[in-house]
Order: sequence, then structure tokens, then C-alpha cells
Amino acid sequence: MSKFLNPSEVIAQTGLMQGQVVADLGCGSGFYVLPAAQLVGSGGEVMAVDVMEDKLAATISISNQFGYKNVRVVLADLAKPLLDIAPNSCDMVIVGNILHEISNKEQLIKNIYRILKVPGRVAVVEWKKSATPFGPPLERRVDQQKLEVMLMQAGLRKIKDMRADGYHYAVLFEK
Repeated sequence: MSKFLNPSEVIAQTGLMQGQVVADLGCGSGFYVLPAAQLVGSGGEVMAVDVMEDKLAATISISNQFGYKNVRVVLADLAKPLLDIAPNSCDMVIVGNILHEISNKEQLIKNIYRILKVPGRVAVVEWKKSATPFGPPLERRVDQQKLEVMLMQAGLRKIKDMRADGYHYAVLFEK
């Protein structure tokens, strides 16, 4: 079995560059925030978005420990319209392992589309819909093909599959 997901390796495959603006939707404790903050540098910005205040506090804490001053937290429920981030303002949106937790996936995808610039990219990492020794229940997981259809129906175009690990899939789409 492969080693577990490395957020830096995933983000390195996205084409993220210095000075860009990123929104990490459902950032949790900052798993993808730190590598993104490192790549965009002091001229860029990472918006760490989550519905749980304790997760946002942890994200800011670890960002400060590493000296990243380019991270901003946004408290928001992603199953509702995301109005705290301006339309067409993000070069990249990261959606890491949250699809299986969100009841209103259509609204999440609308939020992604709304905040992405043209051309903006979205990197989605999610649990494979197959039995694994850990992770969310199988019936809550989102099949990769089903996800790709949802993104295409929303007007996004697939760029590539990205390397993840034995438990996850990762895809890159563009607006």
C-alpha cells in the first residue's frame, strides 16, 4: 500500500505560482494551506475557508508558526452561498477531502465556479470510492467519474489527473 497523501506533492502538480490567490475550501487544520502559502509567497494570498472556528484557529496558529503572513481565514458554511470571497478573485481553489462531508455538493460547486477567475483552476482531492482500512464510510464517498461529470456540468474543463496516494484520487479542472 502506498504512503499517505503528501499535500506538498499534490499542490506541486497544480501549476500554482508566486503571487496567486488561492481559496482552500474546507481547509480543516491547514493540510493544503501551508504548501499553498509557500508556493504563492508573500505576494500571494491563501484564504483558508472552513465552517469550524477551531479548525481556522489551528490553521492560523500553524501558519504563524511557519511565518506565513499571507493566510487569511474565512468562516463559512460551504453548503450555502459563499459571499465572503469576491467573484472571479481566485487563481486556484483547493477542495481537499470535503466532498463526502457536504450535503449540498451543487452549492459547493457553484461557490467554486463563482470565485474562480478565468482561467482559474480547481484541484479536488477525495477518498476513492473503494474499501480502505480507514476514511469515511463508503456510501458517503464520491465516485471520481460522478465528480467529474458534476464539474463539467458546472462549466469546468478537466486538465488532468494528479498523483495522490492509494486511498485518494486527485483531479485538476479549469474554468
